[in-house]
Amino acid sequence: MNPRMMAKTRFLTATAALVLANGIAMADGSHGGGHDVAVGEAVATVNGRPISQLSLERVTQQLSAQGQQPNREQIIDELINLEILTQAAEQMELDKSDDVATALHLQYTQTMANAYLGVFSNDLKISEEQIRAEYDKQIALIKASEYKASHILLDSKEDAEKVIADLNGGGDFVQLAKTRSTGPSSATGGDLGWFQPENMVPEFSAAVATMEKGSVSVEPVQTEFGWHVIKLDDVREAAKPDYSPAVKSGIQNTLLREALAKEVEGLRADAKIEMK
Repeated sequence: MNPRMMAKTRFLTATAALVLANGIAMADGSHGGGHDVAVGEAVATVNGRPISQLSLERVTQQLSAQGQQPNREQIIDELINLEILTQAAEQMELDKSDDVATALHLQYTQTMANAYLGVFSNDLKISEEQIRAEYDKQIALIKASEYKASHILLDSKEDAEKVIADLNGGGDFVQLAKTRSTGPSSATGGDLGWFQPENMVPEFSAAVATMEKGSVSVEPVQTEFGWHVIKLDDVREAAKPDYSPAVKSGIQNTLLREALAKEVEGLRADAKIEMK
């Protein structure tokens, strides 16, 4: 097989896979459980059955989205091949087999369900007031704090207890951190700067959360890094997200998902469902 033919074969194989995966053939109104659909202008017919312009456009768009260069003639040619295979399968009544009939039904119900939700989403109007109210609600739930702390890291509990005793005796925390700490922050007197609890190991964050501003831990705190003597320098409320376009978009999507879920719940409540 020459390189040009190989390239064409790879393209057509990719097109066929895309068509089959997305159920494009159903758009021609001849498959999918006998549900006829208006398809508009046909780009070709196979034994009188049309291949719609919509099918061509849909495959073209999806190939483009995947970074491929669609070729109109090649796509139509592959759609014709798929239609020929479909008609051959119908002549064998494969659409009546349990597996194929189930697959066709699932494809139909998924397409129709998505279409319904798409129309519902397009008709749903989420106001600026609703978005702002949800933003205020979420902001009010944020209770996190940020901490500014220093520590002296030691290899053993005994060494840490000695440092605490020195501090209780009037020792200077910064100087002890510089001379006794085994951690990299010793050069800055143990200063760790501002941090949020989730950015520290759990034992360290838990200890800091129980301390008063300006206090030093009365007992050494053990973590995977060693034994810490901690000084809580300051506490402030964690920064909260601004009411930015990105935040508004995220809230709008959340409200949309909630509205969709509520719509489904309402439809289920009105439906007669019997479990077999």
